[in-house]
Amino acid sequence: MTPPIAADEIPPAPVLAVPQALQSMQLQPGFVIENVAAEPHVFSPVAMSFDGNGRMWVAEMNTFMPDLDGNNEEIPKGNIAILEDTNGDGKVDKRKVFLNDLILPRTIVLVKGGILYADQTQLYFAEVLAGDKLGVREVVDPTYAQGGSVEHKANGMLFGLDNWYYNAKSDRRYKILPLDSELPAGAEEIYRNRYWKMASATTEYRGQWGMSMDDYGRLFHTWNSAPAQGEYLRPNSLNKNPGLVQEIKAQSIGGNQIYPARINPGVNRAYLPETLVATGPNKGKLINFTAASGSVVYRGDQFPAEFYGVAFTPEPAANLISARRIIEEQGQFRGEEIYPQGEILASTDERFRPVNLYTAPDGSLYILDMYHGVIQHKEYLTSYLREQSESRQLHKHNSTLGRIYRLRWATNPLAPKPQLEGKTTAQFVPYLAHANGWYRDTARRLIIQQNDKSVTEAISRLVQQSRDHRAQINALWTLEGLNAVNANSIRAGLHSSHPKVQISAIALLMHLSKAEQQQFAPRLTELAKSDYEVALQIALSAGELKIDSSLALIKTLLANYGDQPLINQAVVSGIAGREQALKTLLGADASQELIALLDLVGKQKIIESNFNKLVTQQQNQYYRGQALFDGGAACFGCHGKQGQGMDGMAPPLAQSEWVTGEPERLIKILLHGLNGPITVNGVHYQLPMMMPGLGANPNFSDQDTADIATYIRNNWGNAAQAISADEVAKVRAQTANRNQPYTASELGQ
Repeated sequence: MTPPIAADEIPPAPVLAVPQALQSMQLQPGFVIENVAAEPHVFSPVAMSFDGNGRMWVAEMNTFMPDLDGNNEEIPKGNIAILEDTNGDGKVDKRKVFLNDLILPRTIVLVKGGILYADQTQLYFAEVLAGDKLGVREVVDPTYAQGGSVEHKANGMLFGLDNWYYNAKSDRRYKILPLDSELPAGAEEIYRNRYWKMASATTEYRGQWGMSMDDYGRLFHTWNSAPAQGEYLRPNSLNKNPGLVQEIKAQSIGGNQIYPARINPGVNRAYLPETLVATGPNKGKLINFTAASGSVVYRGDQFPAEFYGVAFTPEPAANLISARRIIEEQGQFRGEEIYPQGEILASTDERFRPVNLYTAPDGSLYILDMYHGVIQHKEYLTSYLREQSESRQLHKHNSTLGRIYRLRWATNPLAPKPQLEGKTTAQFVPYLAHANGWYRDTARRLIIQQNDKSVTEAISRLVQQSRDHRAQINALWTLEGLNAVNANSIRAGLHSSHPKVQISAIALLMHLSKAEQQQFAPRLTELAKSDYEVALQIALSAGELKIDSSLALIKTLLANYGDQPLINQAVVSGIAGREQALKTLLGADASQELIALLDLVGKQKIIESNFNKLVTQQQNQYYRGQALFDGGAACFGCHGKQGQGMDGMAPPLAQSEWVTGEPERLIKILLHGLNGPITVNGVHYQLPMMMPGLGANPNFSDQDTADIATYIRNNWGNAAQAISADEVAKVRAQTANRNQPYTASELGQ
């Protein structure tokens, strides 16, 4: 293939010392960037968590792609390191390695008694004793990150507003509970230690790398080809009815286009049309996101007020960080660039690899920079990218470097280091109202995990007296975590002037007794007519409430907002078990959309596999293909575990004519990939991502490709003949000169 940029036009990519790396960064006016840590204090950082005194606990994936073949990648040499600024100059001067025997660590959070961390496969608890010494170390969830490649495994462990931990690339959530507490509905206990027990339950499958949230507990995450994506409802809002599967759709915060500072020939498949700018002054620069990573919704107090709630998304393949304003509309999000045709930070250093962002205790934004020449994993590394990496020696020095930066507003001071460790539970309460979201989240976690109900009255007063709606919401959910929701707090929330506070109070109303709930029925009727988003929460909650007029309440909100987005789905999610009673009450007033959803409850088609109709050899292929689909090939990462496809990423495989049709066409796609628009079962998909092929990857044999094809042709309702390794070999030979992915038109559709 012809490289898109001539070799003599590509600038070199040497390892830069920190001062030179800082000089390579282009910032928007008003901001400054400072180095907080660098080698030898940190190496290949990918995730971190601040403890109560502001020390950074960092997961170091220092064996990721040490060379272009990933040799020795899975040896246990990854670290959890504790980084500390002991003299107050804003830079790390002390490093202590807490764990040094991990395989590709990817997750780290502080919990009561220690830390939770994840490696390539499992989630662990490691007890932290006095002097930061290791106590017990135990597996919490042996399947946490099972299956998939390094790029497609669970990560994140964000402590959500509802006091569950949420993860990217996962459909599991986790909750730490007192040892003697009841399990939440639908959850199972998976682990316990002397401090607490862990419950696990299902949630919507979301995201790829990194997880964040806004002040209202709504989750934001990324796919590699899009900026931050936000879910308009809190997690699990639409899946409360066990008889109907509904999922929250995430919307992209702005468009996919980016504006790098340097040319980007070193991205996978840069030779494809429309990957890089073809002509003009920006020739060779990446056009769209291709490796969007750990976004954050900024909730600090150091930037000017207009940046509060902005979504920041790192793009390590293009060496930049993008900033998008989150715009909330009725039932959905959208976004716009803060800096049209520009980025808040862009570097000319090709080794600058920002992979995760965090709101810091000092109010600024912290940037984890792997400072790694090769960011693409071996399973997806094309021959083109291999040549690019070798030409600029990007495959060298990939285990001995790493940086952490602080992005701050130049004229605003940084907050002092936190001093939360050693404080009493009562002393944590004021921090629930702190201007910096890091403090609010940390105080809530510390109070809940201490399980000290003596502070219930003080937290309730905060709900009743605070003029900051964020503090009221945080206090309400702290009471939920303590199992101490009370009528006085709910009353204050329902009568707040802020709709977001009203929403949280409605969501928590179910924790009160029937008699207590009943007293709020008149107020709920008022709220059902007052505001769309408040009515939406009533729709989600009314079916679960014990008040006598709950169905009448639904009728009222439907009369006012029944034609608005998500209302009908919310009603059906919350009404579980009372569908017929609602239909009877509504009669002819029920919309066709609502009736269709109510009639679907309990009747969704269960799609079975065709496994039992395969002969033994083909069944063996099926099993091997399943392992590859969920494992090394990581097909599930874009197409979903159930072959359902994912919005903005990939179309469905379930009951797809592209899967069950002519074997030769499917083999061509598996070997060489597919690019551009595609129509599946009459639905047109215009997707930004290109499906990579397996043909150029030496890790996948003809038999592997045949096994994957056989699996997807006989699962999720698909039923088609198995495909043999000989068939794959024949197509491979026929298409040996192919170096571009196919388009639908080339394949006859």
